[in-house]
Amino acid sequence: MLVCILMLENDSQMFGQAFADTLERYLGETLHVSVKVGSIQRTISVPFFLERAYRFYEAWIAGIRCIVMAARENSATPGDIAKHVMRVRSAVDDIVIFATPSLSAHNRGRLIAQGVPFIVPGNQLYLPELAMDLREHFRLPRLQAVDSLSPVAQAVLFLHLLKLDEFAIMPSVIAERLHYSPMSIGRAFDELVSARLATTEKRGKERHIQFDIQRQELLETARPLLRSPVRSVKCARGGAHPTSELKLAGQAALARLTDLTPPRKETFAIAASDWKTVSKIFDLTEVNEFEADFTVEIWSYNPSSLSDRAVVDPLSLYAQFWDHRDERIAMAVERLLEDEIW
Repeated sequence: MLVCILMLENDSQMFGQAFADTLERYLGETLHVSVKVGSIQRTISVPFFLERAYRFYEAWIAGIRCIVMAARENSATPGDIAKHVMRVRSAVDDIVIFATPSLSAHNRGRLIAQGVPFIVPGNQLYLPELAMDLREHFRLPRLQAVDSLSPVAQAVLFLHLLKLDEFAIMPSVIAERLHYSPMSIGRAFDELVSARLATTEKRGKERHIQFDIQRQELLETARPLLRSPVRSVKCARGGAHPTSELKLAGQAALARLTDLTPPRKETFAIAASDWKTVSKIFDLTEVNEFEADFTVEIWSYNPSSLSDRAVVDPLSLYAQFWDHRDERIAMAVERLLEDEIW
């Protein structure tokens, strides 16, 4: 939940619906999101002096409920404002934002130095905890349309659909599971939101992702955006067989999970970053397809991060084969969904 605390001059005309309309219009135009500001609908437990000093409103910003608190006087120093913000923040345990009709450069600098988010309707907006610093005519860029999902965004989506970890909703948790940096997971969140596959919200200090669409409908919606995880295929032979270390992949994995006839040679999957190391460990040599003992698919994400079994995960197989020109394979992946996912 995002809680906004806004403090304004003691001018009766600044309160009431006129103030709500002004704030609603400014935030909507600046953030390019739906905003609604009105009378508060709940009680906040704060010290009595804050109740007397401020008037409360409730705002909804892009579906997130906010508490708006307008000051009846504008005599507080930046130091006092910082203390008031912290008192209210400790009561609600959420982000708190100071706002005023005007703010001198000196006081603005002092608030920034103390890490106090602030807003000057019609002029300035500084929200460091939300990674926003909007001033004058600066506006947030609109989310770009997504033609296809990046490997990391697809992996995040599949992690949810496979139900491997119901608590994997924060970048730090997902990053550990998928072997990416939290920053990369954050960018994947942006992609999934742009594709209208998910929503995110700030809880405490970390961003959470939420998928509101039912799993089967979600996959159907995402299907045009899916890409095969396979970047390249290598034909290999060597002194040791990597069966115990690598995931069975490709048509060999599809045959293991369905009634498809297995291919003559097995196929394994490996993350692109691991190929050189694995080839040395197993003394693998790249050869032509006729001399190969097996093939190795080089994946754009780690196949082990989405599967705890000896075969790769069924959704990655689906992304690889769902539009295959061989009808037998296309039918096999549809059966795979019914048997393994739904």
